[in-house]
Amino acid sequence: MDVDFIDVCGVPTKIVTLGNRLGEKFDKKEIVLFITGNPGLCDFYITFLTTLYKFLQGNVPVWIIGHAGHDEPEDRKHRIPRLKHNKQLYNMDGQINHKVEFIRKYIPSDVKIHLVGHSIGAYISLKLLDIGDIGNRIQRCYLLFPTIEYMAESPNGKLYTSLVQRYFKIIYYLARFLHILPTILQNLLIMIFFWVRSIPSEFLESALMYIRPSVLSKIIYMATDEMEKVKEPDYALIEKNKHRLTFFYSTTDGWTPITYYERLIGRIPEINAQLTDKYDHAFVLKSSANMGALVAEWIQQHSAQI
Repeated sequence: MDVDFIDVCGVPTKIVTLGNRLGEKFDKKEIVLFITGNPGLCDFYITFLTTLYKFLQGNVPVWIIGHAGHDEPEDRKHRIPRLKHNKQLYNMDGQINHKVEFIRKYIPSDVKIHLVGHSIGAYISLKLLDIGDIGNRIQRCYLLFPTIEYMAESPNGKLYTSLVQRYFKIIYYLARFLHILPTILQNLLIMIFFWVRSIPSEFLESALMYIRPSVLSKIIYMATDEMEKVKEPDYALIEKNKHRLTFFYSTTDGWTPITYYERLIGRIPEINAQLTDKYDHAFVLKSSANMGALVAEWIQQHSAQI
C-alpha cells in the first residue's frame, strides 16, 4: 500500500493505492477506484480496501481518492487553498470536477474502471457515468448506501439541517478549542467518545484530522451543499445504465430510508438493488472486512480478467 499527496484541481489530494502506484504502467487494463463518503478521509476505508484487494487476489489495482480539502498533509510544502476564497473547489460541483481531473490525468484512457462509491460518493459516481470519455470507461458502478436523492428530507438530513447548520459556529469554535489542546488531551477525549460509541481505536488518527477546523469547515460546507443539490434522482441516467449498476441499501440507514429503496425499484424494476439488515451506513466502523469481501465478489462477477 502506498500513500501520496498529488495536485488535483489545485488542491493537494491524498491517494492510497494498492497494486499499481501512481504513474506506473498498468499490466492489467482494469482498476477499482473508490470514492469516499463525506467526510472524505481515506484512512477510514483502509481495512475495507485491503480486504477488497486481498479477495481480488491482487489481480487488479485498488485506489481510493479522498475529497478535496478533507485530508491535509503534515508537511508545509503542500498548501491547501482556504475555503473562504475557494468555495468553488469544495462544493459538490467542485468535488465532481476534482474526480474528473484525477481520472483523466492519472488513469490511462485504455484502463477500464470498476467504480465504487459510498454515500455521497455514489452520487458522484452516477455523475461520472454521464461524462462521455469517463462514462465509456466505467465497467460497472457499485453504489454503497447511496445518498442519491432527497438528502435533506431523510431522518439524518433533517437532524443535520436543524442542528449542524444552525449551530455551525458553535461546532466550529469547539473544534478550534479541541485543536489547540495538547495532543494527549485530544487523544483522551476522542478515546472516551470512541468507548461510549463502541468505535474501534484504529480510527483515532483519522478523528484527529476530522476535528481540524480547516478540515471540518470544508466537510460541513460540502454537506450543506449536498442538502441543497441532492434531490430528485436522475432516473433517465439510471435507466440507461441499469445493466452496469449495483445499489446496496440498509434497513437501518438514516440517510437512505427504505422508502428510497422502494421508490427506486418501483421506478426501475429491473435494477440490481439490494437491501440488507446486516450493515450500517457507516460500515467502515464495524463491518469493513465483510463489506470488502462482498464487493470483491461482485467485482469478480463482472470482470473479464479477475
